Amino acid sequence: MKKFILILITFYSLNSIGQNFTVQSNLVNPTGLSSDNDFYQNTYLDAISNSSLTWTIVNDSMPSNWEFSNCFPMCHPIGVTSGSLNITSGQDYYLNCHFYPHNTPGEGFVTMEITDSSTTELVTWVGIAGSVGIIDSWYSSQNNIKVIYDLNGKIVRNFESNNFYIVQYEDNTLGKVFVNGQ
Repeated sequence: MKKFILILITFYSLNSIGQNFTVQSNLVNPTGLSSDNDFYQNTYLDAISNSSLTWTIVNDSMPSNWEFSNCFPMCHPIGVTSGSLNITSGQDYYLNCHFYPHNTPGEGFVTMEITDSSTTELVTWVGIAGSVGIIDSWYSSQNNIKVIYDLNGKIVRNFESNNFYIVQYEDNTLGKVFVNGQ
């Protein structure tokens, strides 16, 4: 038993050497309507050790008219693309990206690099805003809908006649709807 515990401690120690933080989710998928002022989804950075971090937006691609801002751990204005943060061992830090679609449907992404002397993590947010039209008016008429998927699991931007769709409600329950001829 002592050998087993020693092996576990050694394994844990080797895996944690040099890593000062982890990110709970490196791929985040916020969705909203193009008519939304903004939409976002959170993740968190978990501090393993005390450290000083820097963060930089290393890549982004947005439809024309879209803007973005991020919160790490405080919210920054649109246009701020880098910063620094001192983290404390055992603490979680709020991390998100806000998408501002300005009534323009589409899909965009933002990738942030977070680094210190020994750890580097990339976090990517892929934002999707439904099209102005059929899907937005359907969302508007159904107050408790979070997102709509096709049967392949892709987020729907436009309905097609005579198809089934999967609806995820705000309470995360799922339902199936059939869209008859439009």
